[in-house]
Amino acid sequence: MSAEQSELAARAPMADDLTVEADSAGHTDRQPLITAMPSMLALRDRIARAHRYPVPVRVGAAGGIGTPQAALAAFNLGAAYIVTGSVNQSCLEAGTSPEVKALLAAAGHGDYAMAPAADMFEAGAEVQVLRRGTLFPGRARRLHELYRSHHGLDDLSAADRERLERKILQRPVAEVWQETAEYLARHHPDQLARAEHDQRHRMALLFRWYLGQSSRWAVSGDQGRSGDFQVWCGPAMGAFNEWVAGSELRDPAHRRVADVAHHLLQGAAFHSRVSQPPFSGATIPPACAFYRLPCSR
Repeated sequence: MSAEQSELAARAPMADDLTVEADSAGHTDRQPLITAMPSMLALRDRIARAHRYPVPVRVGAAGGIGTPQAALAAFNLGAAYIVTGSVNQSCLEAGTSPEVKALLAAAGHGDYAMAPAADMFEAGAEVQVLRRGTLFPGRARRLHELYRSHHGLDDLSAADRERLERKILQRPVAEVWQETAEYLARHHPDQLARAEHDQRHRMALLFRWYLGQSSRWAVSGDQGRSGDFQVWCGPAMGAFNEWVAGSELRDPAHRRVADVAHHLLQGAAFHSRVSQPPFSGATIPPACAFYRLPCSR
């Protein structure tokens, strides 16, 4: 590094944009945006003053944004931009299966649950997933309960092992472990070596097979495993579905990411405008104060 580069590095931030992710689908600490956003903006400003950054880092917002009102709320909190996630999964461009898109389009406000995460299963980390139309959340939690209360697969009772093979894995344990071991031998031989003498680690790896495959079954739309679909999703999906009911966007076949983004931003601008007259004493009829989508054909 040259002297000039070193001098510039002390005055230039490592990022131009930083996104604050509040309670969202998938990995989440379930923080509300109304507390996380102001805190991060204050932190941004303190660091900018301390390092004398000539241009402030832009801070965006993500998590729980599925309606124009939610988008406007994020901008009013100081967000420079917004990032949507859950609502995009039901759009035509999403790489998931038509079966999952149909489940997402039918989801309501409370159709979500927390379930063990595949990548941090042993630590007990959780992800927010769709609950309606799939048995995955309950089955995944059962696997973690077995992991916490047993030292290895050999410690499972005959009844627990039978339910594991019949209801969750839907295959013999030995067969699933063989497939898991073959994958580990190719990609993570150190993990396989550890599993040979650590029965609890072996159990965790086998349970993580189910957690990993459940996402793949959802993407491929495997009809034989529809009850095990793992779909990362949050309440924004339910709010979005309620908003688009009766419009062209009600049907997943008509949902395009660009159209969804356009209406979210245009709707946010609309609600921003209609929120101003009341501060001057003007009254706007409720029927005129709601951004409406084009009706379905």
